Amino acid sequence: MLNNRSIFITGANRGIGLELVNESLNKNASVIGTFRNKSKAKELFQIKSNNFNSFQMNVTNETSILDVSDKLTKPIDFLVCNAGINNGFGNFFDEDHSQENMLEVLNVNVLGCILTVRSFRKNLNNNAKIILISSILGIQQHNGSNASIYRASKAAVNNIMVSFSEELKTENITVVSFHPGWVRTEMGGPNATLSATESAKSLINCFENLSFKDTGKFFNYDGNQINF
Repeated sequence: MLNNRSIFITGANRGIGLELVNESLNKNASVIGTFRNKSKAKELFQIKSNNFNSFQMNVTNETSILDVSDKLTKPIDFLVCNAGINNGFGNFFDEDHSQENMLEVLNVNVLGCILTVRSFRKNLNNNAKIILISSILGIQQHNGSNASIYRASKAAVNNIMVSFSEELKTENITVVSFHPGWVRTEMGGPNATLSATESAKSLINCFENLSFKDTGKFFNYDGNQINF
């Protein structure tokens, strides 16, 4: 359960990340949320709770991540790598998939997870849970070509999840990834089937029920396992 436990959430200033913060606070957790840009974190700054702290952190800058890691005084029970971007819904031949855009997606979505987990490893509590927010768009068996680099980045996230799960088995640390559902956020668009609140509530319930037998697996927001 999250009650009196600590949860660290990257990309906490908007969408699913912000609702994960709110739902964790509803569960009486000690919550730390990170944001990259102050100008886009106004809703996060409005949260008034003794159980909440926020830090400015860039998941593509290891120095920035380590600086936050060194400031923490309480061990982390749940480390949630939620920060992510999608710079285009086109395919590899479309203008939105410029080299610069593709590198940014890979930097944030893939390297961001690696650097975050690596930097906060020393902050993890015994039997901690590491959760990487991925996407069903990243499964290998698909017949879509839209959001091509985003798909590739989330496939890589699931691969990274497995690697971390193997690396940390001897420490009894559970490492999993989750598809948050199709969510009405800036990224998911207005026609998505879930609100950010609905997704976050379901995700938090799933996080609470995680155990070491789940390590190395990819789950849907409702708790069902997904083959990838």
